[in-house]
Amino acid sequence: MKALNPLLILVAVVITSCYFFPFVLAAFPVANSKMILAAVGLVMLGVELVYKSNAVVDHDFLKLSLWAFCISLMAYFSMMFNNTPDDEFTTYFMSMWVWLGGAYAAVSFIKWVHGGVSVPLVVNYLLAVCVIQCVLAVVFDNSQAASDWADRTFSGEGYMGNTDSRMHGIGCSLDVAGFRFASVICMAAFMATYFRSARSLFPDYVYIAAICFISVVGNMISRSTVTGSCIGMAFIICYGVFMKRDVRLSAMLVAFVVVVAAACVSLYSVSDSFRDNFRFGFEGFFSLAETGQWHTSSNEILKNMVVWPDNLKTWVIGDGYINNPLDKTLDSFDPYYTGPAYGGYYKGTDIGYLRYIFYFGVLGLAAFSLFFINACGVCVRRFGAFRWMFVMILAMNFIQWFKVSSDLFVVFALFLCISARENDDYMTRGLLAGGARKMNCQ
Repeated sequence: MKALNPLLILVAVVITSCYFFPFVLAAFPVANSKMILAAVGLVMLGVELVYKSNAVVDHDFLKLSLWAFCISLMAYFSMMFNNTPDDEFTTYFMSMWVWLGGAYAAVSFIKWVHGGVSVPLVVNYLLAVCVIQCVLAVVFDNSQAASDWADRTFSGEGYMGNTDSRMHGIGCSLDVAGFRFASVICMAAFMATYFRSARSLFPDYVYIAAICFISVVGNMISRSTVTGSCIGMAFIICYGVFMKRDVRLSAMLVAFVVVVAAACVSLYSVSDSFRDNFRFGFEGFFSLAETGQWHTSSNEILKNMVVWPDNLKTWVIGDGYINNPLDKTLDSFDPYYTGPAYGGYYKGTDIGYLRYIFYFGVLGLAAFSLFFINACGVCVRRFGAFRWMFVMILAMNFIQWFKVSSDLFVVFALFLCISARENDDYMTRGLLAGGARKMNCQ
């Protein structure tokens, strides 16, 4: 295996974070970090296509591009039929390639640093990024100087930016960050079981510790993190108890949870800041313990956002609005809109499924859903051993639409930039190197 440079590994972590949690530098507000990486990555992809026969672009990319084009076509048809200016999804096929370009740049740098790339290696980088973002959130929350520096240096990308009343990292906050944390927790849960079954020397307790840490701090940043924590921990327990009849991993998880719970109790009693953030992050659990009922402020808000279409046309092709048509700060502002005024998004709902239906109907929602199912299918076909990991990511994508209208193609894009051969070659070299180390130790 290639000798690794710790400084280059750190740079690779930073680049991965620039892709996964984009931000805008206050000194360079022209483009966010994802767009810059995408520009570099797309040029690299172009060079691969022209000069190399083993370029990562293949028929899978073409098929996904066609599905993305169908999404754009449905959005364009709805916009034209309803005569609206809201073109939010008409360029989704371009957005797909922007994410792929950024992912390709990040994966290529990782490949250069390590002399190869694999699915577990990318997962490890994502896990490191999430842990570091959680550490930064704690630092920013406890140090006014650090928080002021971050506010002066970085800007957010819409909902992913800094907020005054919530913990945040760099370009990492609110529900979008929460669901990305959740997807990485699911990956870590799978890796903990995968490496045990592969009998590798890789320490599964690192994954368990990271899951617990991200579950606590990530939930204080965004309560959406809890969905990944529940799915990931349930997967580990089911794997240990029902699939392999090996309770060691499940027992390890329980032990870490007990230790983390004890640490949280101690911090809760001595730190006002931690107490406030912890009560916010686990509001539902505190409500259940103190009142006997599960209650969170966000769930109550979500209940008031359940608004169904009242005509067949809207159900089928939508109204052509996904943003608030009366918001003059947006390009989608419609001076000819004569319907009721709403706060927030169109129809006053932030629920992903409803926003998509109101925008381009059930037909557009179906095309959008099939796009992600096909993205997951490509990953499963390439990396069959990791099928359950990708299924959990797909499930997280559909779960988040009950709350927000973002997507997790940002996650799939990284693995789409790895070929099956690259993954197998790197993992084979890693297992051989692990076996050689083991023999030397003996």
